[in-house]
Amino acid sequence: MAGLLPARPCCQLSELLGIYYGSRGRLLGNQRGRSAYFSLLRNAVARKVVRLSRAVGRMEAKYQAVRSRKRMAFFIELTLPPDVVPAFSRPPVHAMPEAACDRKAMLRGLFLGCGSVNAPNTRYHLEFVAPTASWASAIVQLVEGSGVKAGATDRSGQRVVYIKDGDGIARLLSVMGASRAVMEFENVRVVRSVSGVVNRRLNFETANIDKTIGTGLRQAAAIDSLEASGVLSALPPALQEMARWRRQNPELNLGELAGRMKLSKSAVNHRLRRLQQIAGRKGEVHSPRPQRRSA
Repeated sequence: MAGLLPARPCCQLSELLGIYYGSRGRLLGNQRGRSAYFSLLRNAVARKVVRLSRAVGRMEAKYQAVRSRKRMAFFIELTLPPDVVPAFSRPPVHAMPEAACDRKAMLRGLFLGCGSVNAPNTRYHLEFVAPTASWASAIVQLVEGSGVKAGATDRSGQRVVYIKDGDGIARLLSVMGASRAVMEFENVRVVRSVSGVVNRRLNFETANIDKTIGTGLRQAAAIDSLEASGVLSALPPALQEMARWRRQNPELNLGELAGRMKLSKSAVNHRLRRLQQIAGRKGEVHSPRPQRRSA
């Protein structure tokens, strides 16, 4: 977006105003001459301000880059023609342009001045750290005018406008002219979506396998207890056959076991439940009863 230069002078001025208001620019000077002062953190945005000032015309730009211990800062001072000064001193209600192209240009400038977007492989989040609460309302109006739902919240005493919907972020980036970023954003979204589906299926299959194996092992343990107590040999042949198949194949689920035995799933399930019920009753019979204490 910083490399995009609008073709119309009105859009160029609107984007310049968006960067000015979004970056909390200040108006310096007196009636004899006024200057717009920008304090920016991105060199690409600073260069964009200089390009826009030259495109609009009649503005002299003073550019300075200052390096501190933590970061670089870029300061720009634009001398303003008298007829342009009122545009840099309007409240948000009156600063909003009427034309649709100018509103898109101002939204792009506001994003360059106070906006950011997360990498979509982590989470979907685009935000504007508005300079004032009134500008937050104006940004919400601009965003929703583009067909995107926006929210607003307070963070550390600042009003933040945010979008957390992936489709909304892609649409807003497209409206602001970041077509290449939209393509990259969509590519990452596709990869993330496919990865999410694969992970969900893998978790589902793993849970099913764990459940199947756990159930099979419990059924095999019940069958072992029946055999140890001598009860298994006295059961009907159908239950004995079921016990033999389950002991040999504790990892199979009901459907797989029914297919190998050439029975229905309901028949296999009924026989296994019957074996577990018999083993449970035998365990209750053989378990010692607690002795009563005499008073």
